[in-house]
Amino acid sequence: MTESLLASDAQPASDSAKAAALADVPLPTPFDDYYLSTLSPADFPRLLDLYNNTDLAQILFSPPFPYTLEDANWFYENKTRLTYPGYPGAREFWAIRSKSNNSVLVGACGVHPTPEDTVFRLGYYLAPEFRRKGIMPVVLNNVLKKFPGATVFAEAEVDNAGSQKVLKISGFQQVEGYVGELQWPESKGGGVRKLLKFVKEC
Repeated sequence: MTESLLASDAQPASDSAKAAALADVPLPTPFDDYYLSTLSPADFPRLLDLYNNTDLAQILFSPPFPYTLEDANWFYENKTRLTYPGYPGAREFWAIRSKSNNSVLVGACGVHPTPEDTVFRLGYYLAPEFRRKGIMPVVLNNVLKKFPGATVFAEAEVDNAGSQKVLKISGFQQVEGYVGELQWPESKGGGVRKLLKFVKEC
């Protein structure tokens, strides 16, 4: 799985749009312990822990490694409060939280812009201890229904069967014959990784 490689051309939210975007989105039963929210500076220590001390440091392309407070602040200021005027209620970044764990950040979902207004790149992750619980397909369903008529694509590493399964359960179709290659950052082990591509028409 990779995060978006593209610079964002989504628009900063207006005051009214920001207010609407701040509303939490509960997940349906039996996943009602989890909800979607915005990121806040209080999450910065958790981000540092996730990106420096779990396997996310190796499987996510975009976050720098080591990950610093400056990185967290840049991400917060530039990527977490952007909305899409053509898709009311949608935004680029969603934090996933657990009520029973003091609303701790357990993962994230990002729908990132591309040069085409109706085409988006999907990225997502869960902390290791929250995987294999069926959470992410429910998250994706709730996020992507805010993008009616859009085309969303995602990539998963060839050997990441778990991410591929999440995409297929969520209604994505694998692009047959496509195997991409991406040079991984040296700070994360380097080398070339092979990626499969998946697409969904929302």
